[in-house]
Order: sequence, then C-alpha cells, then structure tokens
Amino acid sequence: MKNYQSIQTEEVPPSEPVFAATQINSSNSNNNNNIKNAHPQDHLAPPFDSPERPSNLFVGTFNLIATIVGGGVLSLPIVFEKCGIAFTTLGMILSAAMTYATLVMLCYCGRRGGGSSYGEVVRSAFGTRMEEGVSWLLFVFLWFVIVAYMILIRDIWTPLVRQVGGWSDADGNYVLLGITVILLPLLFQRSLHALRYNCYIGSASIFVLCIALCRGGWQNLHNNDDHDDDDNDGDYYDNISDIIEEEDNDFTIEYFKMPSLQDALFSFPILSLCFLCHFNIISIQNALHEPTRQRIQNLTKYAILASFLLMYSFGLGGYLYARSSTEGNILLNVPTVREPGEDEAEYYLFLLGRIGCGTTIVFAWPLMLLPCRESLLEVVDVWFHHTHPRDSTTEDEIFEVPAEGSPFEEDDANNDDNVCSPHIKPSVLIRHDPIQSDYIFRNALLHYGSTMFVIITCYLAAVAVTGVAVVWSFAGSSMAFFIAFILPCGCFVVIESAVPTAEEGGDRKGGWIWLARGMFCLSAVGAVVCTVNNTMSLWR
Repeated sequence: MKNYQSIQTEEVPPSEPVFAATQINSSNSNNNNNIKNAHPQDHLAPPFDSPERPSNLFVGTFNLIATIVGGGVLSLPIVFEKCGIAFTTLGMILSAAMTYATLVMLCYCGRRGGGSSYGEVVRSAFGTRMEEGVSWLLFVFLWFVIVAYMILIRDIWTPLVRQVGGWSDADGNYVLLGITVILLPLLFQRSLHALRYNCYIGSASIFVLCIALCRGGWQNLHNNDDHDDDDNDGDYYDNISDIIEEEDNDFTIEYFKMPSLQDALFSFPILSLCFLCHFNIISIQNALHEPTRQRIQNLTKYAILASFLLMYSFGLGGYLYARSSTEGNILLNVPTVREPGEDEAEYYLFLLGRIGCGTTIVFAWPLMLLPCRESLLEVVDVWFHHTHPRDSTTEDEIFEVPAEGSPFEEDDANNDDNVCSPHIKPSVLIRHDPIQSDYIFRNALLHYGSTMFVIITCYLAAVAVTGVAVVWSFAGSSMAFFIAFILPCGCFVVIESAVPTAEEGGDRKGGWIWLARGMFCLSAVGAVVCTVNNTMSLWR
C-alpha cells in the first residue's frame, strides 16, 4: 500500500530519491526548485515554480482580507452592545484563532491530497460523492450570501442616489439593476488575482466608515466625561429632547457585562463566523507565487490579524457611537440627512463612510460570485468525469491514487473505473493543473451561462425579499459552521492521519490532529446550538 509520501506516477530507479516522482509537477521542476520548495512531497497544482502563479504575498493577503471583511461587519457593533467589551473581545480572538487554524488545515489538506478546490480537498478525504455534496452546499450558501449582498447594495445605494445624485424618486430595484450591469465585467472574471484591485478599493472604503464611527464614539466619550464634571442637580428639563440627551449622557460602557442566554445565542454565530473566508483560501494558495508552507501561513496570519484589527475597531467604534441604541445594522444609526446644528464635518465624514461601505460590498460581491459559480461548475465537472472518464478530448489530466489503508488494491489504483469511484479512506489527486483548468471550467458557454444564472436568480430573490435578515435566517449559520470548521477539521484528521510519523520518515502533525478533533467537537456543538436557535426564531 502507498501513503502520501510514497505516491508515484511512474516507476523510479532505485538510485533516485522516492520524492523525485511524487507528483507530476515535481518531476518537471528545475534545479532551483528544490532550494525554494522545502517540501517536494506536497502535491501542488499548478507546480511550485509555475508561471501560472501570478500573486505575491501582498495580493494574496488582500484577497483574503476582502473576502473576510464584508457585510457581516455591520452587525459587530450590536454584539458589543449585547455582550460587553470583554466577552466580545474574547469571542473575536477565539474566532480569529480558530479561523487561522482551519485555514492552515485546509491548505495542508490541499497540499497533502492534491486538492485544488475546497470540493477536491473533501474528495481526497471522503470521496467523490462528498465532493459533489460539499459543492452543492457551497453553492447554496454562497447563493444566499450574494442575495444578502444585493439587498445591502440596494438599501445602501438607493438613499445615496436619491440624496447625492438628485434622483429623489429612484426605485431601489432599478438602482440594484444598474449597479449589476456596471459590475458585469468584474462578475465574469475567472480568478481572484484578476479581482485584486477590488480588494484594495474595498478594504480602503470600509476603513472610511470605521474612522467615522471611531471619531463619533470618541466624541461621545468626551462629551460624556464633560457631562460628568457638571453638577446639574436641581435642573429642570425644558423639553423631551433634553430628557433623551440626558439618558444618552447617563450611558455606561459595559466592559465586563454578563450577557443573557438570548443575547449570547444571538451573538454567538456573528462572532464565530465573522472571519469566514474558507471557500477562497485554496484558490489563493493555487495562485500564490512560491507557495511554501511558511508563506501560506504568513499570508493567512497577516490577513486574519489585519481583518481582526479593522473589524474590532469598527465594532467597538460603532458601539461607542450608537451606545444603547445600536441596531443590528449599524448603518441604521448613521444619519442620512443633516440635522440642524449637527457638526458639518461629522455629517460629511459619515456620508463618505456610507459611500465607502457601499463600495466595499459592491466590490466584495464578485469575490462571492466567483466561488459560487465554481462550486456549481464543480458539480457539473464531477458529473462530466463520471460519464467521460479521462476523455482525451477534454485534455483533463487527473489521477486518483488511494493512500495507505484504502480498500482499493494498489494494482487497480489507476484504472479508469476507479478515478471517480467513491471511497472511505483518503486518496491523493495527481494533476498538473488546478481544477479551474478542466474542460468544464474552460468552456465559455458554461462559464457565461452559469454566471448569468447566478446573477439573475439572485437578483429575482433580492427583489422579492424586503430585508436581509430573512435571507440570513434561511441561509442558516449551521451551513457556515460546516464550511468554516467542521469539514476542514474532519478532512484534516482523515488526511493527516495517513501521513507517516517522524519515526517513519514523515512529518505528520500529531498535535494539530488533536487540535482538529477538539475544534470539530466544539464546532459541532455550535452548529447544533445555532440551528436550534434559528429554528426557534423562525417559529416565534
């Protein structure tokens, strides 16, 4: 039987090292490749030194940041309001740490098993049927996310068009349609690298609203301190606005608040999934230049840290600005018209902030549509290869080789009938190019047709739904838990357990396996809790 570090695609002379033919790309590498690639046993597609890897560390980091920082950031201030600063801070730190760990696990699984997409990583661990099922799961989840993004785009940009553009009777659905048409060239892009400028603009845009919220929160703290210094005992209120202002001034920041069970259940999925970006990490690794293990870990670390600092500042600033009146969408607390006596600088800063937030979500939309479309095409790709195994007309080169302990016999590992057969034990996918180079993904009709299918169906759903909360309740945080934590941990345990230990000449990550098992159990509990809570909320 074979394990992950003994898979070969051709016979190797005894005098040559066993890793010389570990994968198609390692046998084609130049002499300098071994200096850069400290782990030639990894199965990478494209090859390690391929010119088809255009992204550097900076581009890849911003791709991941732009995937993380999306519409969900608007709900973070209410978590601070409901759970207090200390609880929310610990929750975000735990979520960031778990997300970093599962992203690294997914990348390791892709390198060990040769998976060039999220679905192929699952296929390497659990078989082709699971690849198809997970691809459907990703497609449905991301479809709901796109619908939610469309609703946010409509709700944010329609008042701006009426206010700034002078179109006072603008219809929100037509505004959304116009933005969709303008975005079509970006929505048809085939790679995250092609959308790198979206990432730069989107990250800078949300930063403007973050500055506005932090400035407003700081002013509230300063005004509150000034009020505490004044002795107003015995004063009478002239009108109701004075009473409201007095209540705002009496606001106390909850540093160590113990949240109620209802508030904790409401905030738990927001905190747990605020860093969700797992559906794009494999594509980022596929495009990264010189993708050593250390570089992909650094990329993930930088992206998570930068996203944490931005979202934490956003959430805390929004909480201090809106105080006890914080809404589930912080934009509802941001003024849309200038009130008499309002600070002019604050008004225009918030106006720029709303435009920046709308710009962020607009440019994040293509980053969601790309994996959504690829998940749908991966389902078609599985069906196609099942009915056309290794069809010479498609030029697809993929071999599936069972790892050690597989129920398949070694002599039958490369048979045509076994390439897409479901199995329980892990296997290695040997391919020179990533799945995005397969015939189904290259076909122009399928590419443009699937893109328009997603756009049209999501637009019709966004027009029919009045609020984004309805979409999130249907999407369900339980699906997100499977995508973010349960499946990556499960795949890592299965795939990494087939890697030889150090005593056997391998580099199995034993400590990470135990970490994955613990996170798997914790995530399963979280998924059950969120599912029950969402179900009860729908019945209320």
